Amino acid sequence: MILPPLRRTAADAQKVAAIVHAGQTDKVGRPYLEHLARVAAGVLRLSEGCPFWSDEELDEAVQAAWLHDVVEDTSFGFAGLAKEGFSDNVLTSVAMLTKPGGTVTYAAWISNIAKVGTLRGILVKLADLEDNSDPERLALLPEETCQRLLRKYEPAKEVLRTAARAKGWQAA
Repeated sequence: MILPPLRRTAADAQKVAAIVHAGQTDKVGRPYLEHLARVAAGVLRLSEGCPFWSDEELDEAVQAAWLHDVVEDTSFGFAGLAKEGFSDNVLTSVAMLTKPGGTVTYAAWISNIAKVGTLRGILVKLADLEDNSDPERLALLPEETCQRLLRKYEPAKEVLRTAARAKGWQAA
């Protein structure tokens, strides 16, 4: 082989996400793609604590941010992502960030991500939870929902921050 295999980029992931999430909205009725854009931006911000990441590692983290809900929230599955040429690293992150079926509790799922997840996946999930618990977004929800989400997300964020620090992340 003379040339390296083609590599997907964050821009490719954004295009796929825009297509497969078209028409979807978040809990407050906004286009779902806005959430994914904020998670991708959050990963870029959090990655400042990873000066050891290569450009490719950073790009794969942003790809995972754009694609983290594809399997869970659309009919476009892992086979579709693989067919589109996303790397094993990105597919592994998406798999880790896809809620398991069955009786696994949210806390157990987060704990598993913290224990066995890659730093890339942990930071994507942390950026996801930071966006989901943003005070401006929560203010648009009923108070009971807001409090329920805070009780769910705040401990999870701390578990993920601790796991990320254990994997070398340097929080700002």
